[in-house]
Amino acid sequence: MILNIYNKNTIIKSYECENYDIKFGVVEDVIELFDMDDIQKGDDIELIKLVGKTIPKSLDSIKDLMKDIFDGLTDEELRNVKIKEMAQIIVTIIKYALNQISDGISKKK
Repeated sequence: MILNIYNKNTIIKSYECENYDIKFGVVEDVIELFDMDDIQKGDDIELIKLVGKTIPKSLDSIKDLMKDIFDGLTDEELRNVKIKEMAQIIVTIIKYALNQISDGISKKK
């Protein structure tokens, strides 16, 4: 995953995270932020819309999540991230978390 920091329309810095092991606390935060039924039903476009609607209501949780994923990211840099890029990262995390949960459930059967 890549998170770009912008000055107007110019990328001035990029954070990259190749692997992100989602911790239970992150999954717990995601579950609290989103309606899981809506998440499981939607395609990527619908998920991005859902995330876009949720971000303004949950700024602190989203900031903490982004700073957990991208080591060294600051609040000031977050102010210069394009919301659509952040939404795509959150969708990627949601899908990954759901896959991890599904894998864990299917392995227990």
